Amino acid sequence: MPVSLPPPKRAEASAAAPARIGAVVGFMAFVELTSGFFQGFVPPLLPSIAGLHGVSAGDIGLVVSLQLLAAAVCVPVLTKLGDMYGHRRMLRIALGVVVLGSLLVALAPSYELVLLGRVLTGPLSAWLPLEIAITRDKVQGDAGRRAIGLLVGCLTGGVALGSLMAGPAEDLLGGVRPALLVLTVLAVLAFGCAVFLIPETSVRAAQRIDGVGFAGLAVALLLLQYGLSQTSRLGWGSSTVLGCLLGGLVVLAAWAWWELRTEQPAVDLRVIGHRSMWPVQLAAMLFAIALFGSQSPNSTFLATRSGEAGYGFGLDTTGIALLTLPSQIASVIGASLHSRLAARIGLHRTIATGAALLAVGYGALCLAHGSEAAFGITVTLVGLGVGLMSGGFPSLVAERAPAGQTGIAAGIYNTVRTLAGGIAGGLFAVVLSNVLLANSPLPSVEAYRLVWLTCALSGLVAAGLVLLARRRTTDRP
Repeated sequence: MPVSLPPPKRAEASAAAPARIGAVVGFMAFVELTSGFFQGFVPPLLPSIAGLHGVSAGDIGLVVSLQLLAAAVCVPVLTKLGDMYGHRRMLRIALGVVVLGSLLVALAPSYELVLLGRVLTGPLSAWLPLEIAITRDKVQGDAGRRAIGLLVGCLTGGVALGSLMAGPAEDLLGGVRPALLVLTVLAVLAFGCAVFLIPETSVRAAQRIDGVGFAGLAVALLLLQYGLSQTSRLGWGSSTVLGCLLGGLVVLAAWAWWELRTEQPAVDLRVIGHRSMWPVQLAAMLFAIALFGSQSPNSTFLATRSGEAGYGFGLDTTGIALLTLPSQIASVIGASLHSRLAARIGLHRTIATGAALLAVGYGALCLAHGSEAAFGITVTLVGLGVGLMSGGFPSLVAERAPAGQTGIAAGIYNTVRTLAGGIAGGLFAVVLSNVLLANSPLPSVEAYRLVWLTCALSGLVAAGLVLLARRRTTDRP
């Protein structure tokens, strides 16, 4: 049963005072820059982490997918608690847990502890929806859109910066472990911003915590992810694999039944399933498949030596970062310009344009991946699309949220996004672990083509869904 909590205290009056955009968003922008740095810094280091702990190209994908699945559970918890007890308070907790998780990833003596550390960095994905709630509490209208766009722009800028700095940090600091400690230092600084410099929200919502719902979601995801992770070692016919996958599906079905019958569910499936909302939520999930699911495969493809596999470029961490840098810059540009483009053509068309660019980029990558120049050009198209979508989706969700529910509304968006990205990462890891070259542990090029084709189709369908949603709602320019 949902757990009732005592009524939250009203926020202090000073928190409700109007504030200028710069004062409200400035320090949160640094937090999002740190969040982006985390997300951009790790993928180029994946080959080095795999080498350090002796894991395969398929298994290293768990570094990304487990973090996303952990985020899918903790984001709705933290955002709902933020609506009840203050978004800044929950932001502090999320930052503190990420500090501990990043430290464990850097110092872990085994790959299993690395994965545990990545699970502890799951609250990273809650930073943005909590900050969006703080922003919407202080700034409304077009100014609110610009403020959210700035946060997303800093997030994407941080991804570019993190991707660029991963290689030099590894080289200058003498290895992947000290390089990963850079993330811990940044998380500590961001935690200081949340403690001393970021304001609290003034609106509180009286709600209850759906303990059964959160526990059910966690158990279902754990069973599904563990089952998928064991397919390369035990095979699809293994009783362990089949038991975990079937058990996960049964728990997931029971969880959905519970959520639909609970007044204040962990994840409001009724909101997701509303005729005006389900196309947007499904499009966000498809966006996440392409955004998160491809991170590990792209890095391992670029690091593979063509002499050994017949594809790849044998790039080190710095080389991977430099080749993908134009894509990251394009993402920053797209996120920064989304509000201006939305003012001209509307948010739905802006997001659909981004999805179409993503589809074209990954479709081209299926055919043109034989040279570094071709790879760089295609992923730059993808980056521009990602920027437009990353900037547009949060604004659309925040504007549609009811009073006092902005945090949980943004949290639902992030939950479905991270859930889809985590599951896609796990499935793509299975593909790379099972579609192999003859007499070799390396994935075949067909495995990578299958990943990229899935990403292209996801972008194409997402564009259609967003345009469908526009017909069912009034699009505000």
